[in-house]
Amino acid sequence: MNMKVAIIEGKRPTLMPEGPAIERAILGKHAHIKNFGVVKREDYKEALEDLDAVITRPGTAFSREMISHLKKAKVIVSIGVGYDHIDLEAAAEKNIPVCNVPDYGTEEVADTALAAILAHHRKIFLFNHLAATGGMEWDWRIHAPIPRTRCAQAGIIGLGRIGTAVALRLKAIGFKTAFYDPYLPRGIEKSLGLSRYHDMMKLIPESDVVSIHAPLTSETAGMVNGKFLGAMRPASILVNTARGGIFKSADILFNYLKLRKHARVATDVWPDEPPADHPLLRSWRKQEAWLGDRLIITPHSAFYSNESVKEIRAFAAEIIKTVFSGDKPYNLVNKAEV
Repeated sequence: MNMKVAIIEGKRPTLMPEGPAIERAILGKHAHIKNFGVVKREDYKEALEDLDAVITRPGTAFSREMISHLKKAKVIVSIGVGYDHIDLEAAAEKNIPVCNVPDYGTEEVADTALAAILAHHRKIFLFNHLAATGGMEWDWRIHAPIPRTRCAQAGIIGLGRIGTAVALRLKAIGFKTAFYDPYLPRGIEKSLGLSRYHDMMKLIPESDVVSIHAPLTSETAGMVNGKFLGAMRPASILVNTARGGIFKSADILFNYLKLRKHARVATDVWPDEPPADHPLLRSWRKQEAWLGDRLIITPHSAFYSNESVKEIRAFAAEIIKTVFSGDKPYNLVNKAEV
């Protein structure tokens, strides 16, 4: 299978420290694979014009201008769930299918969301914070109040692969579990044994935990705004293992945590990645007393396990192999005719 493939990862730490061995094993020894971090604008012509396929990583734009330089490409694959970094319209105009990889790392992200929820709900980091700031006491009362798990409701926003996995985990350990997802058929809640809300703004104020598992779209961009946060319960837990752009801004989170003295947030994503300096980040790093243990941040690592990294790479390469074997691509996210 003779083809030229570029893998464009951007500035984030590489998923391929050993090089594209997994991709080469799937695409065959005749595949010529180039691995880039960032492609400079002056290099677009040389780097892109002769490509047969592109694998591009969320977080680095694959723009209309870059797509205009693709003369032979038959497919663009986002190596991840997100695809908002790719100009889908420009690709469709050139009839280049764009695909993503939504079916990897489901259990890793679900486990991370569950771990964050339990850490906040059981206030696991409170003793750690007090120890770090010199205020530790051997006294369970610093945990108060903590409701029993089966007395708390968890609300899931977005019941796709990951949202479903989180909902089933929460249900299994006793949370009353509900969800909002306007794109699922009626009755799915019965098969899963969950409660369903058809209005997100009714789910939020009735939930002790709100966990976000929606894609980043024009509908969800900036969804966590002042209205959203204003509807949260005073001591509720907000978890985002989806996309940073779902937060309207870091300022919104800062103001929310300043105003709501008992609110808690756990996030694996940030509005800008890697994050620029921000007062909330500085307070978190310094473990300032006003914030305490109420903010958990992980560096977009929820997807990670040894197995999931291999899986995401293999699945991206398999899509390319499918196209060059003459079959239609799967996980299509744009309007290219295939």
